[in-house]
Amino acid sequence: MGKTAIRLTLARTAFVLLVICFASSIIQVRPAMAGDLETKVKVAYIYNFTKFIDWPDDDSEPISICVIGSDPIRTMLGELSNREVKGRPLRIMRVKDSNSIPSCHLLFISRSEESQIPSILQRLQGTRVLTVSDIPQFAKRGGMISFITERDRVKIEINQRTVRQAGLKVSAKLLEIARVVQ
Repeated sequence: MGKTAIRLTLARTAFVLLVICFASSIIQVRPAMAGDLETKVKVAYIYNFTKFIDWPDDDSEPISICVIGSDPIRTMLGELSNREVKGRPLRIMRVKDSNSIPSCHLLFISRSEESQIPSILQRLQGTRVLTVSDIPQFAKRGGMISFITERDRVKIEINQRTVRQAGLKVSAKLLEIARVVQ
């Protein structure tokens, strides 16, 4: 195994451990529910996306994470309010209507909004909003980051073309653990 392969394996392992450690530290202990661990891992990924994505905007503004639709992620993300990333506070907001999406850095689109994907993505064209979802084939359908589950493990797909078109930069560390799609 070459040095590059070893570094890649170490980077992936470190990122996964970071996600798992963060997921266990931000979520309060409560009765186990089906899918609860998966949701915690997705929340940890979303939190870490704010660390590994660069937005070309005012660094003094809070980082806004918006959630549209009904999803348990919204409740768990709420527990991140007032945490800081890169010296900036996090602000979690619920979007009630896909016709009036507020200014966000990251928009999580719940599965309940699957039929609205084309119109949501069209409204966001020309903005610097990172779109994330666990809707099947989301990244291939024009979204930016998609959660996929393989062998009971949450993984991510990144549509690098749509991320670049929005003027966002993805850290190489994040790209190392993702599946890049077009």
